[in-house]
Amino acid sequence: MNDRQAETVGLAEVDALRRQGVITADQYLDAVYFCRDSTYWARWAAWALLALGAGHLLAGVIYFFAYNWDDLAPLVKFAILQGSIFASVILALVFNLDRPAGQVLLIAATVLVGVLLAVIGQVYQTGADAYGLFLAWTLLVLPWVVTSRSAAHWLIWLIIAFVAANLYAYQVLIWENVTPDQFSCLLSVAFAIVLFAREVALFGGMRWLAARWTRVVPAIAVLFIVFWPAVNHVLGWDGEAIATLVFLVLLAGMYAIYTRILPDFSIVAICVGFAALFLMAVGGRILNETLGIDIDAIGATIVALLLLVLWCSALTTAALKYLRFVRGTLAKEDDDD
Repeated sequence: MNDRQAETVGLAEVDALRRQGVITADQYLDAVYFCRDSTYWARWAAWALLALGAGHLLAGVIYFFAYNWDDLAPLVKFAILQGSIFASVILALVFNLDRPAGQVLLIAATVLVGVLLAVIGQVYQTGADAYGLFLAWTLLVLPWVVTSRSAAHWLIWLIIAFVAANLYAYQVLIWENVTPDQFSCLLSVAFAIVLFAREVALFGGMRWLAARWTRVVPAIAVLFIVFWPAVNHVLGWDGEAIATLVFLVLLAGMYAIYTRILPDFSIVAICVGFAALFLMAVGGRILNETLGIDIDAIGATIVALLLLVLWCSALTTAALKYLRFVRGTLAKEDDDD
C-alpha cells in the first residue's frame, strides 16, 4: 500500500477487512501504519514521551524521599512536596487543561498529594488507618479529576478509590457483618456502574472518554473481581452462592448490551472468555462429584483429568468458533449500516 492508496482507505475499511478475515494480522498492522498519517504519530509520540517523562519525574521525587529520608527536616519535606504540587497546578493552568501537557501536570499533582499525605502520617505519627489516607486522597483530588477531562486521570482516581474501598473493607467491614464474597459483589457492581456512567457520558458528548480502553478496563474489572468467588463456590470451596449469581447476571447483562445495543467485539470476547473459564470450573466440579479425584485411586483420577482436559479443549474450540461467528456478524451489520 502506497501513500496515495492510504489516502483513500481509512481505518474503518481496514478494520472491516480484518473482521472478515480478508487480511492477516501482520497485513492489518502494516495497513494501519500506512493509514495513520504523520499528525497521528506526532500526537502519539507527544503523549508517550510526556507520560514517560512525568512517570520518571514522579518516581524520582518518591525515591528522593526514600533515599534521603533521615537527612531531611520535616519542613524541608513539606516545602518540597507542597511547592511541587503548587507548581504542577499552576503550570497545568498555564499550559491549558485541554492539552496533554496540562493534563499530565494535573495528574502529577494528584500523585504528589498522596505522597504528601504519606509524609504527614509518618512525620506526625497520626496512627490513622491506611484506608483513611487513601480516602482523604480520593476526596482531595476529585475536583482536579473532574476539571481535567482526562480519561487517564479518571483511571488513576478509580485505582486510588479502589484501594481505599479494599482497605476499608478488610480493616472495618469484614470484621463486622460483610463477608469477603459479598464485598467482591458490591465492588463488581460498583465497576458496572462506572462502565454504565462511561457509556452515558460518551452518549452525552464527552468525547474524551471515547478511547477503547476506557470501556475495556472497567469491563474486565466487573467480571474479574467477582469471578474468583464464583469459581470458589462452583468448586465447592469457600465461595458463596451470591457471588455466582452476581457473576452470571453481570455476564449476561454485559453480553446482551454489547451484542445488541452497543456492539463491541472486544467486550463480547471478554464475556465469552470468562464464560468459558466458568464452564471449565463447572466441568471440574461435575467430574469430581461423579468420578472423584483421589490420589489413592489412580485409574479414576487419570480418567477424570483426561475428561477435564477434553472438556476444556472443547470449550476453548467452541469459544473461538463462536467469536469468529460474532466477528463476522458484527462486520456484516457494519456493512449494512
